[in-house]
Amino acid sequence: MSTFSPRFFRCALTSLSALSAFSLTPIQAQAPKPPAAAANNPASSLVDDKKAKALLDAGDARFDAGELQAAMDLYKSVIDRYPVSRWRFLARLKMGKQFLKEKKFDMALDQFRRVESDENQDLDQRGSASLQVGVCFFEMGKFEESFVSLRKVIKQHPGTDYSNDAYYYIGQAHFKLGRYSNAIEAFKNVGTSIDPASQETEKLDAGKRLFIKIDDKDLSSQAGEAGIVVTISTVSGDQEKVTCFPVTPGATVFVGSIRTQLGEAKPDDNILELIGTDKIRVTYTDKQGAEGQLDVPRVKEIKVVGNARVKVVDGAFSEGVGAVVLEKPAFLQVQDSDRDVSGKSDTLEVTVRVKRPVEVEGQGKPADAPAAPGESLEKAEPIFRIVDEKKVQLVERPEEGAAEGTPVHTGNFVGSLTLVREGQPALEGSITAQVGDLLEVEYFDEISLDEKAAQRRITARVIEGNLSALQVANAKINDEELKFKTVLKTSEALKNIGNIYKDLGLTKQASDKYKQALAETEQVARSYGALNRRLLEQTYVQMWKIYYAMGDLARAAQMCLELQNRFPDSPFVDDALLLMGQVSQKQGKFQEAIGVYKRLAALKNSPLAPAAQYSVGECFEELGTTSKNKLFYDEAFLAFKACFEKFPNANQAGDALSKMAEYYYAKEDYTRAIDIYEEALQQYQDSKFIDVVLYNYGRCLVKMKKLEGALEKFNQLISTYPNSKMVANAQKIAEAIQKRINGGAPAAPSAGGSSSNSKN
Repeated sequence: MSTFSPRFFRCALTSLSALSAFSLTPIQAQAPKPPAAAANNPASSLVDDKKAKALLDAGDARFDAGELQAAMDLYKSVIDRYPVSRWRFLARLKMGKQFLKEKKFDMALDQFRRVESDENQDLDQRGSASLQVGVCFFEMGKFEESFVSLRKVIKQHPGTDYSNDAYYYIGQAHFKLGRYSNAIEAFKNVGTSIDPASQETEKLDAGKRLFIKIDDKDLSSQAGEAGIVVTISTVSGDQEKVTCFPVTPGATVFVGSIRTQLGEAKPDDNILELIGTDKIRVTYTDKQGAEGQLDVPRVKEIKVVGNARVKVVDGAFSEGVGAVVLEKPAFLQVQDSDRDVSGKSDTLEVTVRVKRPVEVEGQGKPADAPAAPGESLEKAEPIFRIVDEKKVQLVERPEEGAAEGTPVHTGNFVGSLTLVREGQPALEGSITAQVGDLLEVEYFDEISLDEKAAQRRITARVIEGNLSALQVANAKINDEELKFKTVLKTSEALKNIGNIYKDLGLTKQASDKYKQALAETEQVARSYGALNRRLLEQTYVQMWKIYYAMGDLARAAQMCLELQNRFPDSPFVDDALLLMGQVSQKQGKFQEAIGVYKRLAALKNSPLAPAAQYSVGECFEELGTTSKNKLFYDEAFLAFKACFEKFPNANQAGDALSKMAEYYYAKEDYTRAIDIYEEALQQYQDSKFIDVVLYNYGRCLVKMKKLEGALEKFNQLISTYPNSKMVANAQKIAEAIQKRINGGAPAAPSAGGSSSNSKN
C-alpha cells in the first residue's frame, strides 16, 4: 500500500506524497495562523496593539519606498514604544532580515534570538527566526554552529518550509567543509518535509519545480534501487515521465522532480509546459493495495495558479521604481502566470488612480509628510482623496528576441499611461496629477495561491524632473544624528581594515588603522553622543571592540564595565560580559573569568548564556592543568554537564557532551562514555567533533574487547571523514583489528592515547 498527496511549499515548490486510494478526497488549504491575540498577554492592550501595527505598517511603507533607515527607525519605535505588544516580534524579525542583508551578523543574531523566545506565540515567526539564526552562522562561515541551529529547526518545525531550507543549508555547509557524503544525505531531504496533518489544496505556480514524494512500504529493495516511474500529463497536452528514487538507500520514501514553465506542450522533453488554465495529473501505479488489489492507479490533480505581482517599472520594463515623473509616461507591469490562457498575447485590466494626501486639521501639512528632526515618528494613518482614476489594459509581452508568430507564454503583462499636470488639457490614455501625489496601481487577482481572490496594489510618488541616476559632487550632511552615524560607520570600516592588516602580519599598518578608528569614535562620544543615548551606547560598543582588536585587553574590559554601568538594559551587555570573561581567561585569570561567566550564564533569556556556561568548564580545565589538582576536572565536568542539561539546543551542547564523554573515558568508565557517544551521534550528527566521537567510541570498544564493533566505528570514521586528522590512526587500528579478527594476528594497537582535548 502506498500514500500519495500533494503539498505546496514556500517559493512555490509543490510536492506530492503518496496516499491510499481512500484518502484522495481533495483537501483544503489551511490559512496561516495569525499572531496570538493580545488577550494572551494581559500587559498588552488592544489599543497599543493597534498603534504598534500602524507603526509597523508605516515602516513597511518606508521600506517598500526604499527608505531603509526610516523604516528601521520605525521598526525600532515599535519595540521601544510598545515593548509588550505582539507586533514587536515581527518588527524584530524584519530588522534582523535587513541586518542580515547588510551583513551585520551580530545585530541580526540579536534580533532573531529575541524572536525565538518562548514569549512569542507565533510559531511561524519563531520558525523563520530559528532558520535565520542558522543562516547567519552559515554566512559567517561558522558552519559547526549553524548545524545546531538548523537541526533545531528540523526538530521543532517539522513539515514546514523552514525544515526544507534547513536541510539545504546543512548540505551546503557540509559541502564547504568537504564532507560530501553528509552533504548528499542532507540534499536528499530537501523538499521532503511535508506536514502530514496539512489539508492543503493542490496548486502550482507555473515556472516553479514540481516535487513528487511517494511513500510505499510494499516496494521491494530491487524496485527501490531502480526507482519508481510516475506519469505526468496536462490538459493542454503535455506528457512526461519522472523517475523517483529513494531518499536514502533502502528507504521506502521516494522523491522525484521536474521543471515546469509556461509554453506550448512538447511531450517527452523533460520539461512540463503549462498554460494558465492548465491542470496537472500525476499517476502512479501501486503494485499492491492495502486490500490485496494489484496494479492500482493512484492519481492526483493539481491546478496551475499564480500569485500576481504588480509593479511600476522603468521604460525597459526591467526594474521597479518608487517614483513616476509628471508629464511623462508611467510604465506598469503585472506578472500573473494564470492569465496566460492562449498562444496569443493575452490581456488583463488594472485600475490606476491618483491619490492626494488630505491635510490633517491643525497640522497644516499632509498626513504622510516626513517627520521633522526630533518629531515623533508615530503619526495618524494618512488620509487620501482620489483625484483621478482610469482603467488600463495591459498586454502580454513576448520573450525578448522572439520571432514573429512565436506563441506568447510569458505571463508578463505591460502597459503605460501619461501623467498630465493638473490644469492642462487631458490626453487619451492619460491621468491627471501634480507633484506630491501618489500613483496607485490596483489589480484584482481572481485566482491565486491564497484561499480567496486578492487585491494587489503598488504605489509610486509623483515627482518633477526625471529618474536618471544622480551624481553628487559635494554633499553636506546637516542632520547631526546622521552625521555621527556616518562617523561610526567610518570607524567600523577602519577597524575592519585594521583586522585585515593584522591577519596579513602588517602590525604597524593595523595599529594605525585602529588609532584612526578610535579617533573617529571618540569624536562621537565627545560631541553629539553625549546628548544622544543611543549613539553613546553604540560608541561604547565600538570602542571596546576596537580595544579588543588592538590587544589592549585592560581597556577593552574597562569599556565593557562602562557599558554595563551606564546602559544596564543594553542588548550589548551580554556581549560585554562575554568579552570581559574572555579577556580574563586570555590573561590566565581563570577564577576571575569564572565569576564573570557565571554572571552571564545566570542572566535570564540571554542568548550567550550557553557559551558562558561552557567557558566555565574550560576555565576549570585550565585550572586543573596549571595546578595539577584533579578536583578542578570534576568541577569542569559539572560545568559541561550543566551546559548540556540547561541548554540542550545551544551550539555548545554537543561540545559539552563530548567533554563529558572524555571525562568518563579518563576514568575508564567506558560504558557511560559509550552512552554519551551514542547520544552525540544521534543528536549532533553534523557537529565538528563527530570524527573524534567515532574515534573515541572505537577506542572504548577496543578497551571493552568488542573488536567487531570497534572496527565498524573506525571504518565509519574513515569513509565519512576522509580529511580528518584521526584517519591515519584509525586506519592503523582498523588494519590491526581486521588481522586479529581473521585470526592469529597480534592484538590491536593500544587505544590508550586520547585524540581528544581532555586534560584528565
